[in-house]
Amino acid sequence: MLNPKEPYETVTVIIVTYNSASCIRECLASVIAQTNVTAEIIVVDNASQDDTVNVVRSFGENVKLVVNPDNVGFGRGCNQGFAISSGMFIYFLNPDARLIQNDALALLCRALQLHPNWGLVGTRVVSATGGDESGPAADYPGQFRAKNGFARLPGNIAWVIGASMFLRREVFGALNGFDPDFFLYSEETDLCLRLRKLGHEIGYAANVSVRHIGAVSEQGLDPYHTWTRKMNGIHLFWKKHYTLQDAARLVRRDLRRARFRMIINALLAAFQPPRSSAWQKYRRHLAIRDASARFLSSG
Repeated sequence: MLNPKEPYETVTVIIVTYNSASCIRECLASVIAQTNVTAEIIVVDNASQDDTVNVVRSFGENVKLVVNPDNVGFGRGCNQGFAISSGMFIYFLNPDARLIQNDALALLCRALQLHPNWGLVGTRVVSATGGDESGPAADYPGQFRAKNGFARLPGNIAWVIGASMFLRREVFGALNGFDPDFFLYSEETDLCLRLRKLGHEIGYAANVSVRHIGAVSEQGLDPYHTWTRKMNGIHLFWKKHYTLQDAARLVRRDLRRARFRMIINALLAAFQPPRSSAWQKYRRHLAIRDASARFLSSG
């Protein structure tokens, strides 16, 4: 295990919030508690309708706050934070996540210093109950059903979850940040692929853990809206990085599956209470069907 003993350069921690009042206090406290680093904390709020901004302001000068009048999306918010940052390293952390160890940021600094071929490093991300949530991915969505040159990319990790991503400042700058065309979902997958195309590997720090609640800002929402955004993100990723023919074939495959599963779950939901599991699945597959149909009709 890495065991840093000396202070490091400033780490800029960028947190994009949206209706995050229930979790942002714990998140910020875990960053402020970090040792052996100077943490510059930047919160970009995307027009929260709850008490998020007031909670962040209660931390005073410990946190730089940017308040957007509209929800500009995750990637754009991260880019806004980066534009006013000064850290040698950049850490993107979700508001519904918190660092478990007080030396987590120092360990991540040390990991990139020990591995100059890494441009980005992910961490172990565990659920609220402590189980593993999402490890590093070895491939991209639909990769093995599309023509691509991904096998020639450096390293064995394709992408890591965007809830906890640690990068060299110069690498994020060379990438021009997140692609602003992604509103929410798949922007981290796109960033990781573009990073590898620049010749950098993606690393994984299994000795650094982040506890992640997940989807706090979407709790109680109709699954249709969440899955519409997810599919729009995946479709944009395919359109950017695969041939149009491969992207269309992948979307048609999703459309066929969604139509069948939508009908099955609609029938099951008719005999279950409101907002049942079957109803949620029906709304999910309805969103996949509609998003896929729109993609194909757009040419």
